[in-house]
Amino acid sequence: MISRLLLALLASAVSLAAQTTVFGTKANEPAAPAAPAAAATTAPATTAPTAKVAPKAAEDEVDNTVVITPFRSLTPPEAKSTRTFKLSKMNKLGATETSKDLQRLYSAFATQRIVDGSPSGSSKATGYLATVNYSLVQDLGDNRFLAKAAWPAAGPNEALAAGVDTMAILLLDKPGKVGDTGKITGMHVGTVALLFTAAYPPLVGKRLTLRREAFVECSTLEDSPAGLQKFVDAINAGAELSTTTNEQIACKKCGGLGFTREAQKGQLLDKRIPCAECASSGKVIISVETKFVP
Repeated sequence: MISRLLLALLASAVSLAAQTTVFGTKANEPAAPAAPAAAATTAPATTAPTAKVAPKAAEDEVDNTVVITPFRSLTPPEAKSTRTFKLSKMNKLGATETSKDLQRLYSAFATQRIVDGSPSGSSKATGYLATVNYSLVQDLGDNRFLAKAAWPAAGPNEALAAGVDTMAILLLDKPGKVGDTGKITGMHVGTVALLFTAAYPPLVGKRLTLRREAFVECSTLEDSPAGLQKFVDAINAGAELSTTTNEQIACKKCGGLGFTREAQKGQLLDKRIPCAECASSGKVIISVETKFVP
């Protein structure tokens, strides 16, 4: 009877030792260290849910950073010719300097300068000026906006192509909000690459990279008699000022005739060949820089 009782106790002890192996405990270890085993089993239970939730939280995050970088900078054409306008010779006999020409050149000068916070009150524009009609589509921060815009062609030989209902980047002087419409005098600063998250339908939440024309809102110098007088006074005071204009000059290849001559054997009259340089007009348009001196 005693031997049967001892065998029953031995069998129950072996069965308890075998149950600890389910939690990772070795069969020859005592059953006392059950707390570490329980801790080991709870660790996977707590880490598993976080591992599943983390990717979902990452998907819910939206990258709202805006990165604008130059893509194709504007390179205004260099002047092919230079001339000097002497104020002291203006309207004198035999001089090419006239009051009418001065007014024309100052008007060009005014549109090539923008008013800013510099000590002189103006600085040379780096791009072509255009009147831009716009409708703001998305606020990019710091008064920068993605807009639907329209502007006429500008610059020599329409270097800045016209835009009609075209996406553009605008930097405005005053704060604005999405949906605003208006008109600005904008200085074209070239093409930029815009990396942003769209906030307008049907692209809401999409991360995009767009290449668009960019304009900076500016105001030109005052084209008025008072502005012209300040311009003349600045030149007489020693300011080095110049302006670049497109001028029609006589074609050098044909001498302004619109054709070249070629001798024909056995004939008194020369053969007239249309000048390809000026398209038979006798005139060519070149970029001329006019420097002003007292």
